[in-house]
Amino acid sequence: MNMSTQASTTANQNLNHFIGEQFVATTNPLDRSINAKAFLDAQFPLATGSHQDVTSYVVYYTHLLAFLKDGTQSGLQNPCQFVALTGHKSEPTSVVLKNNDTHVEICFDRQGEIGTNDLAHIEDIQVEMPIKNLPTPYKQWISLLHSACKPTEGRCKVFTAKDGSDYAMHQR
Repeated sequence: MNMSTQASTTANQNLNHFIGEQFVATTNPLDRSINAKAFLDAQFPLATGSHQDVTSYVVYYTHLLAFLKDGTQSGLQNPCQFVALTGHKSEPTSVVLKNNDTHVEICFDRQGEIGTNDLAHIEDIQVEMPIKNLPTPYKQWISLLHSACKPTEGRCKVFTAKDGSDYAMHQR
């Protein structure tokens, strides 16, 4: 088995452990979206409310704020989990959350295949999975909403940290 295949297999096993096997097995886009937001609620809970009810996310100074469909707003229960963004603070194109060694990128696109129909215009939620069973450290980005367990392209993603500096995450 080559390193790429081994990394993909290990990533699938890590993803199953991190978010649950029933999530990976779901192929219905609506179910995948509901499960992905349940994953956000479990790993990155809001102080009040649910990611299921968010209509938009904005960055206020160094905090991520979620505006809910009932008109209220909430930050993360653990504000330190918000680490970076792309785009403008008032309308980010993505936000990055971190839990232990795992980064999660929430990508927004009002015109996207999924984002068009999503309340918060979430086009994708990608999880950076560390692969620990290989001779060299390796990380792989996996989409939760498009094709499960399919790595995203690119070796390095660069974001703006909440303090305004560069925030880079390397695939390897």
